[in-house]
Amino acid sequence: MVKKILLTLFILIVIAVAGVVALVMFVDPNNFRGFISSTVKEQTGYELTIEGDLRWHVWPQISILTDSVRLVDTGAKKPILTADNMRLDVELLPLFSKELVVKNVLVKAAIINITDDSKGNIANGNKPTTTVNKTQTPDKKDSGSAWSFSLNKLDIADSTVIYQQDKDIINFRDIDISVVQKDNRNVELNLSGSVNRDQQDFIYSLNADVNLANFPKTAKIDLNKLSYDYKGVGVPTGQLKGEVKATFNYQQSPLTLDSKDFTLTLNDNTITGQLKADLNKKPYFEALFQSDKFDLTPFLASNTNQKNGNVNQSSQNGPVVVSKNTKGNELAFLQTFDAKFNLTINQLLANKLTVNNFVIDATNKDGIATLNKINLDVANGHIVASGIANGKQSTTAIKLSTKVSDIDLGDLLSQLALTNNFKGQFNADGQITTDTIDTDKIVDDLTGDLSIKISNARFENLNIQNIIQAAVSQYSKESVTTDQYQKYTELSEISTNAKLANGNANLSSIKALSATLDVTGDGRIGLSQQDLDINLQVKILSGWNGDSKTIQKLQQIAIPLRLYGSFDELHYQVVAEKLIKDVLNNKLQNELDKLKGRLGSNNQTDTDAQTEASDTESSSDKTKAKQLIGGLLNKIK
Repeated sequence: MVKKILLTLFILIVIAVAGVVALVMFVDPNNFRGFISSTVKEQTGYELTIEGDLRWHVWPQISILTDSVRLVDTGAKKPILTADNMRLDVELLPLFSKELVVKNVLVKAAIINITDDSKGNIANGNKPTTTVNKTQTPDKKDSGSAWSFSLNKLDIADSTVIYQQDKDIINFRDIDISVVQKDNRNVELNLSGSVNRDQQDFIYSLNADVNLANFPKTAKIDLNKLSYDYKGVGVPTGQLKGEVKATFNYQQSPLTLDSKDFTLTLNDNTITGQLKADLNKKPYFEALFQSDKFDLTPFLASNTNQKNGNVNQSSQNGPVVVSKNTKGNELAFLQTFDAKFNLTINQLLANKLTVNNFVIDATNKDGIATLNKINLDVANGHIVASGIANGKQSTTAIKLSTKVSDIDLGDLLSQLALTNNFKGQFNADGQITTDTIDTDKIVDDLTGDLSIKISNARFENLNIQNIIQAAVSQYSKESVTTDQYQKYTELSEISTNAKLANGNANLSSIKALSATLDVTGDGRIGLSQQDLDINLQVKILSGWNGDSKTIQKLQQIAIPLRLYGSFDELHYQVVAEKLIKDVLNNKLQNELDKLKGRLGSNNQTDTDAQTEASDTESSSDKTKAKQLIGGLLNKIK
């Protein structure tokens, strides 16, 4: 029994070897040259040229090997594909029935040109009628050959794609493409490769299933996974990586692509939503995205490190950025498409800053983006804005109408890691504009006008009343500070108008009130330099330790107080010496005027009748005047 089985296997091996030998001896692979080229022409419209002789390769797979090949669009200056060789893996038995069943076409080390020079009749719209979705054997009469053809798989390995967009050329390297026909209607696509440019690497890998049942009218693309890894010099966080998953529905007329289950992961963040693209004429996009939580902290930390550490890199890139900003509109790209965009993030994190209910609702039409609504909750308050971003004019212009309600300044400053010496409920309303979208420059380029109100304000480590009273006490013993010293100043309300320019908020018409203070003034707050310089006029309405007429007078005057320096190291200056001396001198002058009146009244007596008595009385009044003046001077000391 065993001998019979072994004999049977031996006979089968002999038959297979004999068949292969017969194939190599009696079937010339060069007979397929014209058939293969004509089939490619019929199916795609491109012309395939095979250089040299075709030859058999029998181990480990029956294959046909070629020398260099070229694929050309009719009328193009350069081929769209060139390769040193191509391998066609074929099935043995169908060859005896004149069926060329190709299991796999392998093109290795190819160069694929998608440039202006490779574009011909097909790229320019003169496409022949094709049967891309028709994978069955073509009609023998049309092909002019007795052979039939089918293809199960196409592989392009270790290749390079040269892509041109306008004058910009990008090289996609290490390209591996695999197209596998599962059945007459479905194709599996695998694609991987990398892009290397400006010391940056972009590595990607794609797997998708494509349903071509109704192609070219419609198609369904299940993007199972698109992985990406972007790293190198200038890349936020040093590396951006993640995946994209979606199901896209393709329609030929009008040319549209839409997805209702789009998912994007970026580092540790996830965004989901819907995406629709109408590419029939001018591209139109609709995007509706949402995320439960998005953390910007790694990106911000990377930007800070680049500013502090990569000085040489910044100096090299700086002139390029400046040149770009000064020559054109950074938003000019808005003219290339129309769009409707909505993004909702429940919680947005940026270092210690937490933003809730972040919403952007915008539309773009003919290069002008309308920001219908920008909404966010931060520090127990609310910010809402709307406006436009103009990409049509010569320079960048973004204008926003902004309203800020009940922001807790103490909480906000803590989250921003700024010196937290100021508390209160912040409210603002007004217009702001900027002429750049460069995050490094946007604060310096902000302009606009805001009306600001702060309620329940409190300055920590700064007691305005004690500062002024201490200064006044140097000139008068009657006006001294209170016995109780507090290390803060409380104001029930502060209002001012702010004009934004050159990284500063220039304040005018400052008004502040409390039970003991009445404050006015103006000044500057440096938003980019984080410093301030404010001049105040302060009236202390009560709280003096005394009740003399001098103190009553001091309660009616505004004493100058200057606050200046960085947020974390404030200085103050009381410029009140002349003002206080004027008040005290007025009191002295009043006493002298009273004395003069008394002396004048006494001089009206009859000097002729009582000359000697008058001289004696005059001498006595002068003595009293000296005593009175001496007493006043003692009070001033």
